[in-house]
Amino acid sequence: MSTKKSFILYHDYRQHLELLSDEEKGKLLMALFDYSEAGILPNFNGMLKMAFSFIKAQIDRDAAKYAAVCEKNRENIQRRWKKEDAEA
Repeated sequence: MSTKKSFILYHDYRQHLELLSDEEKGKLLMALFDYSEAGILPNFNGMLKMAFSFIKAQIDRDAAKYAAVCEKNRENIQRRWKKEDAEA
């Protein structure tokens, strides 16, 4: 997906994830790593599919927000370099 080295898990997920078994939580966690790192979508059904879908949506929103911040920072530094070059 991106060059980011992390994704965020929110405390709000706890109440939903408590409905899963420990085995399901483990599968979900590894699927979230796979999705965040490589965009791999798992083949889940039922509760796992539901849990993955809402966390995936948040990962996607967070990634878009991060990309926008990176682009804005890139634009700002380019403007600064151009300004410094013009002053020199």
